[in-house]
Amino acid sequence: FPRLKFLLSSLAPMAPAAHSGGDGSASGRPEGPASGAAIDALFSEALHKDNQLIKADPRNSTFLAAAFLARGDVPISDLQRNVLRIRKSVRMVEWNPDGFKTGICAAPPQGVPRALLCLSNNCAIAHTVDAFAARFQRLYRRKAMVHHYDKFLGGDSKEIFESAAENMRILAGEYHALDSLPGVGGPPPRMVPAA
Repeated sequence: FPRLKFLLSSLAPMAPAAHSGGDGSASGRPEGPASGAAIDALFSEALHKDNQLIKADPRNSTFLAAAFLARGDVPISDLQRNVLRIRKSVRMVEWNPDGFKTGICAAPPQGVPRALLCLSNNCAIAHTVDAFAARFQRLYRRKAMVHHYDKFLGGDSKEIFESAAENMRILAGEYHALDSLPGVGGPPPRMVPAA
């Protein structure tokens, strides 16, 4: 999938606790070792739509690949157990059912004892690409700011802009097409209405 290389990123937790001590714990005392439930919660939060850094819901779309990067006190066994749990609950493309990578950094982020970053190539990005394409078309129809590019692009600016808009439509279409195919694991694919 050489054209489908746009990543969703999410963090868990999104922000340190409001009344934390200097070490990131709620009570001001250092937290003990990570419990399995705390690590499970990090993984659930990382895939939740509210923790995505763009407006997207990855659980309702097909994953092409995913990487989980843990920081702080995260045991390897809990990381592996959660990847297996996630693998059963999300839909992966059929040619990459094992498309999960993990990484661990022992140094926790400032303000929290542990955190998880998820980078995923997911078909949910298609909605964002659609929104960008629609916004671009609204601006381009009014020729808003086109004059700024004319002096750099020369007389080819119209063709370049139209080519860029067409590339965005094709990209979104490819993500929508993959999202409607059956995958491995997770919920069945959503039917995308024909445009």
